[in-house]
Amino acid sequence: MTDTLIAIPARYGSTRLKAKALEMLEGKSVIRRVWERCVEAGCGEVLIATDSRIIIEHCKSFGADAVMTSESCQSGTDRIYEACRERKEKFIINVQGDEPFIQPSTVKGIVSLLKSDAQTDIATACIETSDEKEINNPNVVKAVLTADKRALYFSRAAVPFRRESTDENKKIPYYRHSGIYGYKRKALEKFVSLPQSPLEKLEKLEQLRALEAGMIIKSIIIESTGPAIDTKEDLEAAKKYLKR
Repeated sequence: MTDTLIAIPARYGSTRLKAKALEMLEGKSVIRRVWERCVEAGCGEVLIATDSRIIIEHCKSFGADAVMTSESCQSGTDRIYEACRERKEKFIINVQGDEPFIQPSTVKGIVSLLKSDAQTDIATACIETSDEKEINNPNVVKAVLTADKRALYFSRAAVPFRRESTDENKKIPYYRHSGIYGYKRKALEKFVSLPQSPLEKLEKLEQLRALEAGMIIKSIIIESTGPAIDTKEDLEAAKKYLKR
């Protein structure tokens, strides 16, 4: 056994696209593509955590380990905690089950950051963007980072706000948040024990719970990849991405 577990939460009753984990992309399901990328990273055992027997059986069909978790889990983080609670790994990597284009190098980078930085409680990933549509889209989460890539804030708003559109201000980057998290075990245990925080409820972003509790989140910077699958439109975009 290694000291790292890669856990993939896969909920069947997704609000905007039910059973999206089972949607097919060029002959492979979304969840299978996520699992294959995580296995390719070679950082530790890969475990799928789901609330559905249908997803369990599908995972078995391509050789993945999958466990049942409660339907009452409020988030993917709660689901992976339930799946790993009786296990011993020191580092838990939460790779969203709707990220079929996650890069193995991203998983490796998250693990490396967690293991090398004693201060970091939670590691995540961000993508630099200058796309005004993304910056102003409330469905795209933005991160404000320090010079050493510690997260100051996450928001659905266009942050940081550019008060004056000077050439100098235009050089300051915006970061789009990618939904992968790495936790040290004690940090994961602390996080799931905390009640929902005011800012988390306001923005509907669970990572704000950690920041409000004084936990340290640091980010690696990655290149943009294909879309996460949250809606039918995302699924069509992913199919086009694969063909390209």
